[in-house]
Amino acid sequence: MRVFSFFLTAALFAQETTFRATVPVVLAPVTVTDAHGKLVDGLGIADFAVTDNGRAVRFQLDTSDTINVPVALIVAVQTNDLSAAALLKIRKVGALIQPLITGERGSAAVLAVDQQVSVAQEFTQDPTALTRAFQQLSPGRARKTVALDGAARAVEMFRARPAGERRVLLLIGEAKDRGSEATLEAVLEHLQRENIQVYSATYSVTRTQWTTKAADRPKPSGGENDILAGLAELVRLGKTNDAEALALHTGGKKIGFATLHSLEEIVSRVGEELHGQYLLSFPASAPEGFHAVSVQLREPGKRTVAARQGYWAVASP
Repeated sequence: MRVFSFFLTAALFAQETTFRATVPVVLAPVTVTDAHGKLVDGLGIADFAVTDNGRAVRFQLDTSDTINVPVALIVAVQTNDLSAAALLKIRKVGALIQPLITGERGSAAVLAVDQQVSVAQEFTQDPTALTRAFQQLSPGRARKTVALDGAARAVEMFRARPAGERRVLLLIGEAKDRGSEATLEAVLEHLQRENIQVYSATYSVTRTQWTTKAADRPKPSGGENDILAGLAELVRLGKTNDAEALALHTGGKKIGFATLHSLEEIVSRVGEELHGQYLLSFPASAPEGFHAVSVQLREPGKRTVAARQGYWAVASP
């Protein structure tokens, strides 16, 4: 199949119901890994079981290598004062984005995030422009970094894009937000509504400093369901971090890095997963509100499944 089968599915189910959803057909990219973290291929539709609010649903299955839909990627990079050492490494991976993640048909944009969010590069298919945008990222003076506001800005940019793209947000920065107006719960809801998968590449400011050469080290400048309820409680207790929560609930992954090599491996891993995923799709259903989604292997063995954990639906007016 050379096109997303969920478009056909949507047309068929539209004849059976007048229910409308903000995600009319739910797309669930699924990553399956073995006990050693290697991607598992060769699985078929009979190997998976999908539930929507605990109810088994019929679904379609495609693989990334059989569909011809481009990747739209936004990379949101922390650029506050504390990011100076990490940026010495981050600036060097711009050239990897096109060959490893988006490919020639895909496009990417870059956001710089400190106490505000700015567009360092609009969506482009030009690898030279992406490389330049990364190289020009520089640390600001503020200690704040509004990562959640950056994710919210990415949602707005994706909404202006054409339909039929795979939407991916790559966050590069610390695991915790520093002063956003947007809340984790609100940002997560919008990401799920827009079918955006999040990957988080995080670092510790202290550890990054220690893996930066002394000569290069910059001087500081001084100066309504169980899933959502559980997430809100973890946030209240301070037992989760924003980067991990966004990745977990959208089917992505949080991976830490301290060196340039480990960051390069993350970029490579993200590309490998995106192009090696199973793409499950099924029609959204009533009632309105958040729907918990579960994707499991019928015989998991020592294999692990990563997939989005929900979507939002609204009733017809």
